[in-house]
Amino acid sequence: MTREIQRAAVIGAGVMGGAIAAHLSNVGIPVLLMDVPGDGDDRDAVARRGLDRALGASPALFYDKRSARLIDIGNVEDDLEQVRDCDIVIEAIIEQLEPKRALFARLAPLLAPDTIVSSNTSGISVNAMAAGLPEDFRRRFLVTHFFNPVRYMKLLELVPNHDTAPEVVDFWRAFGADRLGKGVVLCKDTPNFIANRIGVYGFMVALRRTLEMGYGFDEVDTILGEPMGRPRSAIFRTCDLSGLDVLMHVAQGVYDTATDDECREVFAPPPLLREMVARGWLGEKSGQGFYKRIRGKEGSEILVLDPKTMEYRPRESVRFDSIGEVRENPDPAARIRGILAADDRAARFARPIVYDLLAYSARRVPEIADSPADVDAAMRWGFAWALGPFQTWDALGVANVVRGLEEQGAQVPQPAREVLENGQGSFYRDEEGARTVFIPATRSYAPLPPGTDGLSAASLRRRGPAIAENRGAALLDMGDGVALLEYRTKLNTIDENTVAMTREALERAGRDYRAVVIGNDAADFSAGANLALLLMAARMRQWGQIERIVKAFQEANMAAKYSPIPVVVAAAGRTLAGGCEVLMHCARAQVAAETYCGLVETGVGLIPAGGGCKELLLRARDLVPEKGPFPAVRHALETIAYATVSTSAAEARRLGYLRPSDGISLDRERLLSDAKAAAIALAEAGYRAPEPSVLRLPGTGGRLVLEQQIDGLRLAGKISEHDAVVIGKLAHVLCGGDCSPVADLSEQHLLDLEREAFISLCGMARTQERIQHTLNTGKPLRN
Repeated sequence: MTREIQRAAVIGAGVMGGAIAAHLSNVGIPVLLMDVPGDGDDRDAVARRGLDRALGASPALFYDKRSARLIDIGNVEDDLEQVRDCDIVIEAIIEQLEPKRALFARLAPLLAPDTIVSSNTSGISVNAMAAGLPEDFRRRFLVTHFFNPVRYMKLLELVPNHDTAPEVVDFWRAFGADRLGKGVVLCKDTPNFIANRIGVYGFMVALRRTLEMGYGFDEVDTILGEPMGRPRSAIFRTCDLSGLDVLMHVAQGVYDTATDDECREVFAPPPLLREMVARGWLGEKSGQGFYKRIRGKEGSEILVLDPKTMEYRPRESVRFDSIGEVRENPDPAARIRGILAADDRAARFARPIVYDLLAYSARRVPEIADSPADVDAAMRWGFAWALGPFQTWDALGVANVVRGLEEQGAQVPQPAREVLENGQGSFYRDEEGARTVFIPATRSYAPLPPGTDGLSAASLRRRGPAIAENRGAALLDMGDGVALLEYRTKLNTIDENTVAMTREALERAGRDYRAVVIGNDAADFSAGANLALLLMAARMRQWGQIERIVKAFQEANMAAKYSPIPVVVAAAGRTLAGGCEVLMHCARAQVAAETYCGLVETGVGLIPAGGGCKELLLRARDLVPEKGPFPAVRHALETIAYATVSTSAAEARRLGYLRPSDGISLDRERLLSDAKAAAIALAEAGYRAPEPSVLRLPGTGGRLVLEQQIDGLRLAGKISEHDAVVIGKLAHVLCGGDCSPVADLSEQHLLDLEREAFISLCGMARTQERIQHTLNTGKPLRN
């Protein structure tokens, strides 16, 4: 049957319940958020506080706070019967078995026949919760374990009970992926499911080895962070962010319930962890944990705990040859191989920990999941690992890891022996363009579970060589008559190479393809222009070269806008400055929900010069309700002058960086697939390039009004002297220069004004100071 979710209930308005309700509202689902009755006359006070907490959370839980209007509040004494009108009910109360069972017993007789109920638990057995409840309830009941913060964490673990109907599991797999944008992994009812079982094991092993070998917590975080394909917060900073009490609770839970685990003792919280929790040193939420931030007049300093003295000391700047040699390599597999093959202090610490974790993960299959791909997906999506455990087995070479384990005197897990003896020597392989994974239970390869291997630039590179490429970008074949233009510079910055490849890509695709997608696999679509090269050219007074580069970028963007075949941009993460200008010139944008768009050039003393001013003006005409040219100019000026960056794709649409017709993909890993589908749809609908736009702008009169306002802000101390200069140049461009307010202006007129102002600002010492400061610190300078 086809289910349509028209209303949901979330019971429990704590941190998790409020975040789940917020995300349901993000995707347009009305929610009833309930908790226990409040004291006194305000019976809904507890739920109201939960909603207020969600609204004030940082990072923000709502794509747009206006979505909170979809959330009603109530309490479980007065309003529980309203679950009759809900299609799904998600329980998120205290993490204790008996209160959950008592709530489900109350819910069972109130539910409509098709309502699905789930528990958001991080480790309580779904079968223990379901025991004794009516069979009809058990068939509609499962665990939906969201990771926190719900908006940003992709992983959703599904755990059915023995009686859960397959249709219910199938519904949640589709609903979680398609509607909520989650990476859905099917788990077995084992202690702490997949991600926390493997992740907390890794934390506990690292903590024990750190203490045994006398390494500093800061030293270990330098080793086991980004160089090893882990998040920047590495091990102990991640513990602080999660909460040491949470870590200890999860570890103790596995120790108490996983009585057959051969490594059970690893999960027993060591004395140091127990002492820190007893002292209230819980990490970020208490102000100190493995690290402590000290704020002073000169800024803040982060100290690290010395476990021998239980005092905090300054962090040490540690360097390792093995890490230095691989740090700039964008391939996490190559970085991991390089570090583990070395023989310095970093390698000697990392090697046994990695081998131990790989062996433990392999021994958990098929206990916690049937497919190694589910384990890998859970660790990538839940713990932000670049490679999951079995992907790491393959990256290092299964036979090599087996030898390493044997040299350490460790037991080799059976799945590793199976893949060597009955497989093809690796857990993953490509068969006729499709990715498959070795299933130890069947000793054979099978297709990947749904959603674990989406279309990516990496997968396209595995299929064959690029159509064309240079040092900055490449053109790849996506199939079905669609080409992908992939940026390959650091932070996907835009330089002469990316611009040249854009022009070549559009020319080639116009002959041989029916559509082009501009996108990549990176966390950030593009951070904008290459500021280091721009600053060098400005200091050498190479104004002709700068003008040539800017003009070439403008022409590339205009070629994309007026291409005879549709050009679709697939953007995610930071899409700033020139990256935002590329997005705004394409026939359609398909962006990830977590896309942060902004024309931020004023922060470095410049203005947008790739057509960004022009495009925002064109869009502002539809955004601003007031008629006439001046309101649109004012909107564009305020947005650009304050370097406004959207906090989500939804806000980017409200600001005008995105159009109503542009698409939003909640799942980042589906972005290229969605962009390709959008490109094909445009092509098959008989795409035709738009007619050239014409603008009417206020000219000198409008600019004088804006200059008076700018001067007022400067005199009030709200902007600096150089801010006033930059914004004044921006006002000149947006008002059309010295034009007549009744004259029709071409897009090229605006592009010429943008370019002229940009080059003028490049020649100013204060702009060059701003660029240098940003390159050195990553932060803007107010000079």
